[in-house]
Amino acid sequence: MDFLKKSYTGRNQWYWYVFTLLVIFAAVQIGTLPLSGYVSGQNPGLHNPELLNAKVMEFMSTNFGLALTLLSFACGFFALLLCVKYAHKKRMLDIVTGRQRLDWGRIFFGAGVWAILLLITFFVPFLTGDAEGLVFQFEPSKFFVLMAISLVLFPFQTSFEELAFRGYLMQWSTILFKYRWVAWVLTSFIFGLMHSANPEVQEFGAWIALPQYILMGLLLGYVTLKDNGMELALGIHAANNILSALCVTSGSSTLRTHALFYEIAPTASIMDSVVILLAALVFIWICNRKYKFMGNISLWSKVEREEC
Repeated sequence: MDFLKKSYTGRNQWYWYVFTLLVIFAAVQIGTLPLSGYVSGQNPGLHNPELLNAKVMEFMSTNFGLALTLLSFACGFFALLLCVKYAHKKRMLDIVTGRQRLDWGRIFFGAGVWAILLLITFFVPFLTGDAEGLVFQFEPSKFFVLMAISLVLFPFQTSFEELAFRGYLMQWSTILFKYRWVAWVLTSFIFGLMHSANPEVQEFGAWIALPQYILMGLLLGYVTLKDNGMELALGIHAANNILSALCVTSGSSTLRTHALFYEIAPTASIMDSVVILLAALVFIWICNRKYKFMGNISLWSKVEREEC
């Protein structure tokens, strides 16, 4: 069945969507309590909000801090699934794919292709002799713990974001506005704007950093709509965040981890968005060669209600 036509299954009154978003927000906030509680416990006399926030950011750069941070996304993930089942009376699969079952092969294929493209862009500076600012900082005891945390917990964070944006909100946008392209563009821009508080945006400015997030949102939404399910997008997002955590970090990075390399003086320009765009086009070309989805669904078509 058409993925977006599944928007009309179950209960879709506006108040169920507002209720679910409030529940998700509350669940994520509850999920942050172990992190904030641990930091407060380690700094009992510290009551200044700015200094306490700085301590939280410092702690988040440790493996334990990263694990507690990702825990909040796991809470949001399960809260969303429960609301979809009990508030909306839908199956989880209804907000994931138009297929009869989850296609794990697509998830791993998407993750593999994007991982290769990401690693190519990472090693380009080494091939061009422009890697002076990257310092190798491999510490086995910390790195392998980071790897374990990344492989176990990052899929909850990335899957939560995909279910929320490419699933739940995209389908709600379809009900509200009817047209696929509106749901695609709207959720992609919201996805980008939700990253406005990230350190990269504060460091390099919204006009440089935000387009990268919006482009990622457009790629993830495009393959979701054209391939009639978010499996490829799930793979892209998981591979992107796991490799970003493992490969390189910096003082202005959202993920300040025990990565293999530390960038001393990170820079950003519009060329970063160009690289993402080129990688996205290559990804779409490769996946279309395998799954033949380009001619399946028109982004400009209207989504009509259909009995399931």
